[in-house]
Amino acid sequence: MWKKIKAKWREYKERRRISSEIGQKTFLRLSGELMELADTASKLWPQEPKFQARITRLKDEMRQLELLAAKPEFRRLPQKKRLELRQSLIQSKQQLLETVRSAPSPTTLLQ
Repeated sequence: MWKKIKAKWREYKERRRISSEIGQKTFLRLSGELMELADTASKLWPQEPKFQARITRLKDEMRQLELLAAKPEFRRLPQKKRLELRQSLIQSKQQLLETVRSAPSPTTLLQ
C-alpha cells in the first residue's frame, strides 16, 4: 500500500515539475532572456547585415511568443508541443550565448 502511495506521490511531483517547466511564466522569461541576448549580440556585430537580419527576425519571433504566451489559449497547446518549443528556446539561447562568447575583442590592448 505504501508503495502505491509513494508511486502516486512521485507521479504527482513529476507532473508538477513538467507543468512548471512548460508554463506561461517560463516562456515569458525565456523569451525575455533571448531578446536581451539578441540585443547584446546585435551590438557586437553592427556591420554584419545578414547577422542583423537574423537578430531582427529573432526579436520579432520572441515578441510574437510573448503575445501568444500571455493568452489563455497558450495553455491549450499540447504538452508535447510546449516541451518542444521550450527545448527549441533553450537551444536558441545556447547558440546566442556561443555567438556572444565568440565575439571579437573590441580593442587590441590587454586589460
